[in-house]
Amino acid sequence: MMKETRRIALIGLAALEAIGIRSIVRECSDFMVEAFGNFADFMPLADSYEAYVADSGTFVANLDFFMPRRQKTIVTGISVMSLKNSSGGPLIIGHDADEADIEVTVKKLLGSLQTGETVPGELSFREREVLRLIAAGRINKEIADELCISVNTVISHRKNISSKLGIKSASGLSLYAVMNGII
Repeated sequence: MMKETRRIALIGLAALEAIGIRSIVRECSDFMVEAFGNFADFMPLADSYEAYVADSGTFVANLDFFMPRRQKTIVTGISVMSLKNSSGGPLIIGHDADEADIEVTVKKLLGSLQTGETVPGELSFREREVLRLIAAGRINKEIADELCISVNTVISHRKNISSKLGIKSASGLSLYAVMNGII
């Protein structure tokens, strides 16, 4: 029986980014890596790939495609220092990432593909509701009124969310909510 080729698509990456990621993947797995200059070239073949590495512009412009596949996606070029890679969203390689960070992120994606495991989200249902309302720009009192809970409970949820995600600012939490399909 012939072994099926496992494939990763690199979409919209600069040439050096593609070369570096391709090198890391070859070093530690048997996945085949193919690079595409833009999303339009990639789309006719999209179903034949198990994972995706896309630049932030491509990711944002094609959220409808990437959000259902976010646990199999790495996004490059995001330079938000307070945004931590989350278990429910895409992995992130920032502009300021060093070689070791890039290698760890790529190996994390490969590991999840090889084991077939997806890590469940860290936030509870109620915390996700609170986060959705924070991202919508609501203040604590408005969140409490909408969810029929006390302001103190909202504050507790916000502290728990910040603690779990390592994100302190409302803008960072909003970005996390968008990247993870919460809003």
